[in-house]
Amino acid sequence: MARKGEIVIDEGACLGCGYCEMFCPKKCIEISQEKFNPLGYPLAVFRNPEECNACGSCVVMCPQFAIEAYLLADKGKGKERS
Repeated sequence: MARKGEIVIDEGACLGCGYCEMFCPKKCIEISQEKFNPLGYPLAVFRNPEECNACGSCVVMCPQFAIEAYLLADKGKGKERS
């Protein structure tokens, strides 16, 4: 069974630098052209959740520590931090 992941982006901390988008091997994150945080920075958006495997590349590359990645457990077991 393939690993399934989920990321959570802290919209208040994201500065839209694009590192997460550049380094995601599955292209699960995009920098939005429509959504902005309260400071006016474009937001990173989780676009392809079915492709995410919680590899953590986005987490490691984010200079603002605005992303958390979780490995989704089997049904009924919840999620665990990757």
